[in-house]
Amino acid sequence: MKLTILCDDTVASDRCLAEHGLSVLVEPPNRHRWLLDTGTTDVFLRNAERMGVPLDGLAGIAISHGHDDHTGGLGFCGGLRGEPLVYGHPYVWHKQYDVTEGKPVRVMGMSAPSRKYASPRFRPVNGTSMLEDDLYFFTDIPREPGSYAPTEGKFFNEDGTGPCPIIDDATLVVRTPRGLVAIFGCAHAGYVNILKAVRAAFPGERLLSVVGGLHLGSATDQVLAEAVASTGAFKADQFTFHGGHCTGEKTTAYFRDAFGDTAVKPMGAGRVIEY
Repeated sequence: MKLTILCDDTVASDRCLAEHGLSVLVEPPNRHRWLLDTGTTDVFLRNAERMGVPLDGLAGIAISHGHDDHTGGLGFCGGLRGEPLVYGHPYVWHKQYDVTEGKPVRVMGMSAPSRKYASPRFRPVNGTSMLEDDLYFFTDIPREPGSYAPTEGKFFNEDGTGPCPIIDDATLVVRTPRGLVAIFGCAHAGYVNILKAVRAAFPGERLLSVVGGLHLGSATDQVLAEAVASTGAFKADQFTFHGGHCTGEKTTAYFRDAFGDTAVKPMGAGRVIEY
């Protein structure tokens, strides 16, 4: 199995570009090729070209949630051969607003070009679904009362009313002979909540790797301690952690203290992770 980071807020290779966004090429053990998210612009396509990674003939494009830093690149996918289907929670279409005191209101959600590309190819996914053998889409994650779910500042209305729970949040999980690989977009449903759902779906199996954005940058020490503890109780012997995008440096430091430098490494556009 192989993951290729095509877009991230940082780079792991001088030949690649960075932008605020996430895109990961996922190649499960069956060697099919899926794309999780498309970043904000065409950076993921430009990085793929610079890395010599073809994106034609994709088995599908999975969308972790509708925010523009994960769906903006869809508007640049018209040239891809094979016309892959686009999978996501039905609420990825909902427009929302980022309302933060002292900052301009920002419209979030899919752009018009992204909507135009995705609409005729879209396949809605609710709950936990198998997209193909050994590739699973987790959404509609139960959120325990009082659990950490980073949705602050997101509203359905531009005046800051109607808090948006970002229920379209989704995570990809690949089942490998060595364990489960969980690939997160932003973990808006809450990292611990998502791990609980994955663990319940695969009783007795272990977590081989965590990759992607965990949105724990503003989390308290207690929340980070819970995240580390939940991971430790579930991880495989050769567990690895590659946090990027919205994960936060403090989060990475917590995981590094718990699991060591060998297990915890940065993500970054241009990085290839093989299992």
